Amino acid sequence: MKKGFLAPLIFSASLSCQAGNYFFEPVFNSNQRYNSNLFMREKPLQDNWITTVSPGLNLGLRHENGELKSNFTWNEMIYDNQSELNIAEQLFSSDYRYKGERFEWGLGGGYNNQSSINTENSVRGLVSTQLMRKQLSVEPSVTYLINELSSVTTDYSYNNTTYEKSGSAQNNVFFQDYDYHQASGTFNHLYTSRDKLNATLSSSLYKTKSQTTYNNVAQVGWQHSFSEQLVTFLSVGMNYSMVDTKVATIGNIGGSPVYLDPVTNQLTLEQPVVHKTNFGQVYRASIQKSFEKGSVSLVGSQNQAPTSLGLQTQTTLSINPSYNINDRWSSGLSASYNKTDMAGLSTSPYNRSYYSVGPNINWKCSPEINLGLSYTYQQQEYQSASQTSTGNIAQIQFSYQPQINRQVK
Repeated sequence: MKKGFLAPLIFSASLSCQAGNYFFEPVFNSNQRYNSNLFMREKPLQDNWITTVSPGLNLGLRHENGELKSNFTWNEMIYDNQSELNIAEQLFSSDYRYKGERFEWGLGGGYNNQSSINTENSVRGLVSTQLMRKQLSVEPSVTYLINELSSVTTDYSYNNTTYEKSGSAQNNVFFQDYDYHQASGTFNHLYTSRDKLNATLSSSLYKTKSQTTYNNVAQVGWQHSFSEQLVTFLSVGMNYSMVDTKVATIGNIGGSPVYLDPVTNQLTLEQPVVHKTNFGQVYRASIQKSFEKGSVSLVGSQNQAPTSLGLQTQTTLSINPSYNINDRWSSGLSASYNKTDMAGLSTSPYNRSYYSVGPNINWKCSPEINLGLSYTYQQQEYQSASQTSTGNIAQIQFSYQPQINRQVK
C-alpha cells in the first residue's frame, strides 16, 4: 500500500460533510530535555541535552452529524552535545466520525516519519542506532446500535512500516519492514445503569520477510460504576498464536544459500520454516477515582504482541494520581512497572523488567500559554544481564496555542 492511498480516503470522507463550522488552530511546542542514559545501556556512553521545536497545525470541520479532525506536526530535534543525532520528524493524522440514527462510522489514518530512538524501545528495550521509520496506518470502524441497551462495533486497522535502508539496518533483525492487519468485533450491553458488559473477538496478522504471526484473542469485560467518582473495569480472555519463522542462511554453495534444518540438524538448500503455537492469558483491570481537586487511576494489564523478535508477553502496572492546586497550577505523578517476556520461552536475552517514576507540575500562564516541568527516573533489568541500566530525564515544556476559530456556513 502506498502512502498516497491515504489522502483519497480521508478526502472522500470530508466530502460527505455538510456545511458547518471549520477550525484552524496553529500550535507551537518546545522543550528542553536532559537525558543521562539515552540508549539505556548498563554503562552510558554519555549524557544528552536535547532541544525539540515542534510547530504544528490542527484543522478540521464540524457539522451536525460528524466531525473531521486533522493534525500535522514537525519535530525538529537538536542534540546539543551530539550533533550527529540531529533529526527532523514529520507526523500527520486525520480522523472522520459520522453519527446517524443507528449507525456510527469512522475513518482514521496517519503517516509518520520518526526516529527509531523514539519508536523502537518497546521491542528489545534499547536502541543503539538511529534510523528513520516511516509508518502508514488506516483504521475504519462501524458501530450499529441494536437498541437503547446494546450495540455492535467492528474495527479494522492496517499498518505498514518501513525503515531507512542503511548499512546498519540491512541485516538487522530489529529493523525489519512489516505489515500488520487486525480485525475485531465487539458486542456492548448496558446491563444496568451502573454495569456495562462487552465481549470481543479479534484476529491479527504480522508479517516480515522472515516471520509470519497469526494472533487470535477472545475476551469479556465488565465495567461497574460505584458512583460518578469511582469506576472499575475488568476484562479477561485467552490468546492463541501461531508463529512461522524462516531459518536464516548459514552460507552458500555454488552461489545457492544453504540452511541448517533445526529438526534433522542437516544442511539443506530448501529454507526450513519453524512453526510454533502458544496459548496465553490476557487481562486488564483498572480503578479510577475522582476527587474535588484531582483524580487517581490504577491500571494492570497483560497482553501478547507480535514483534520482529517474535511474540512478546507484556505485563504492566501503573498508577497516575493528579491534583489541581488552583485554576492555573496542577501537579501529577506517573509510576509504572513493565515486564516483557518472549512468549513460550522461559529464558531469553530479551526478557526484561522496566520501572519508571516521575512527578510533574504544570502552570497555565494564560489561555494560550502553558509551562510544564517534569522529572523521570527509569531502571531496566535484563534476565540475562548482571547489571541494571538506569537513567534520569528532566524536562521543561513550553506550549503556545493561539485562540483562533473560524466559521463558515
